[in-house]
Amino acid sequence: MESREQQITPKDLHKKPLRHIMMLRFAGLGDAVFLNTIAYHYWKASGKKVILASNHREIFRRNPGAIVLPTTSQRISHQFGRLLCHLGLVDRMDYMGYQPEGEGTSMRPLEKHILDALGEKVGLSNVPIKPLIFLGEQEIVDAKLPAGKGPWVAMHSSGITEMTQNKNWYPQRFHELAKRVKGMGCRVVQLGRKSDPPLDADMDLRDKVSPRCAAAVLASCKLLVCQEGYLMHAATAVGTPAVVIYGGFIAPWESGYKNNINLFTKLPCSPCWLREPCPYDKECMKQIAVDDVFGEVCMLLRSKK
Repeated sequence: MESREQQITPKDLHKKPLRHIMMLRFAGLGDAVFLNTIAYHYWKASGKKVILASNHREIFRRNPGAIVLPTTSQRISHQFGRLLCHLGLVDRMDYMGYQPEGEGTSMRPLEKHILDALGEKVGLSNVPIKPLIFLGEQEIVDAKLPAGKGPWVAMHSSGITEMTQNKNWYPQRFHELAKRVKGMGCRVVQLGRKSDPPLDADMDLRDKVSPRCAAAVLASCKLLVCQEGYLMHAATAVGTPAVVIYGGFIAPWESGYKNNINLFTKLPCSPCWLREPCPYDKECMKQIAVDDVFGEVCMLLRSKK
């Protein structure tokens, strides 16, 4: 049977010769990875490079299907896109969102993976559910963690909270988990922001590496433990398995990957996509104990020996 990548179906690409299209997304790093992935598969299916506009331009580096707009300004990007459309240099400009936009709108659960939803926006079906970040060999070599006793386990103690706190597990549980992981002979490298709760890590790389470099660091880790967000996409892109603490804000079938262990709590309210403080005191996260996560970490480590 052909692989899913070989079966990508360009629904509308046969209707007329296409010039470039322009895709925009100004949001989180994970959304930039989705944009990067869709642009590559559009190029593979159509032979036409995609103009990309985002606040995270570094994610698109080395993508053979992308032409990256040299600005991170959403306003300038929209103006430039309208000009390109007016001049007939691109067929259309697509804002690559997957939730309702506009004042007063609420986010809602999705029926399919975000990559499927975004692929359909530009006429693609059967897009492989695998994120893409194109790292050079030297990038991976430069970010390689030092050799020594014990495998490296990457951890991220807090997701980005500007959108919602409902995606985050508990700092004290991460602290206990890090102690247990080190107790079994592993070394812990912490990734994320300086404002993230500190762990008793063997190497602290919070705010010391770029998001792209963090992906390269993950290439030399045995596994990653994190909440749903950019680092799980980066780990999957470089082939590093992850234990992802989902809770109930978003579901694995909406953003996750089958090679990871995705800890999702199925409650009547989940997935909720709720930006406001959870009215149930994050019961979905409370139900994921340190023992649950540590057990999955141990299983992955044994399977990767």
